[in-house]
Amino acid sequence: MTRVVLHIGMHKTGSTAIQNRLEANGRMLHQHRISFDIDSDNQLKPAVKKRDFRPWQTKLDRARDNNNTLLVSSEVLSHLLTRQPSDSDGCLGDWLIDAFNKQGCRVTLIAFLRDQPSYLNSQYTQHVKKFGLDCRFDTYARRIMGHTQERGECDPQRLFGWIRRNGTTSAHFIPYGGSRALDPFEQLLAVIGAGPATDWIDLPRINEQPGRLAIETALAVQRRLATKGQAVNEPLHRRQAFRLLKATANLYGWPKQRFSGLTPELYREIRAHYRASNDAFAQEVWGAADWATVFPEESPEPQRELRRHQRWLVAWESRRISWMLRR
Repeated sequence: MTRVVLHIGMHKTGSTAIQNRLEANGRMLHQHRISFDIDSDNQLKPAVKKRDFRPWQTKLDRARDNNNTLLVSSEVLSHLLTRQPSDSDGCLGDWLIDAFNKQGCRVTLIAFLRDQPSYLNSQYTQHVKKFGLDCRFDTYARRIMGHTQERGECDPQRLFGWIRRNGTTSAHFIPYGGSRALDPFEQLLAVIGAGPATDWIDLPRINEQPGRLAIETALAVQRRLATKGQAVNEPLHRRQAFRLLKATANLYGWPKQRFSGLTPELYREIRAHYRASNDAFAQEVWGAADWATVFPEESPEPQRELRRHQRWLVAWESRRISWMLRR
């Protein structure tokens, strides 16, 4: 019986760092008889949407040829697998697990979970720095709390409830982040049973957040272009804008001052919105008294107002980047 391990995110829980480290440890994976697939050819996600198992079958056959465990890591699956096609009683996750079961596979699912305030803050910076969002953080957070789509979902019951209802697979839900956080890579190895992380190549941690002034600059660029009747909405245009922003942020050392849009009031509002669902999940999955037992409340300090020279710098660089994008 072939073992299949699916690491399915969720988003903003160190998935990229885990994947980079797995790729750097090909020799160790081979020693532990693990075939790792990051889906670099981007075939698996479209195949799930179409309920086409053939690309998955190809990777499964390759692992079987070497008598290996198949390990697939893709944070997009956290949202994708919960979708329910109109012509089916089950979700796409049910379809995928059933397809593996028919192949005689034993499936293990691994999902990291993050407390919603920090998750939303991280997602917000990701969208803004890539010029996919032009609103303030509180607007974004309330929009997500009120949405009904899978994309952007961070309610654990809505996101992973299908796994618990499925009943044919082994699932590991691992808390991520907080002051007592453990290394996600080590936790992944422990679930797989691949030995202590001390034997594996480590990689330097990369801060992907461009910093508070970069976020303010990205928003200012979008406002400037909007006054000219323009928008950063084409993929090529967004990539160009992101490259300019990233270079500027690195030049000034902006990543050192991280962005946080959370105020104590908004933090409490977000926690209150998800509390009932979170508490039920924590009790049913971890046997905890409530969500706060796993993710203790860590109310943030509100960010100070930008200083005069910082406001000037944001205005200057947003003007320069806007001009370069209009050329």
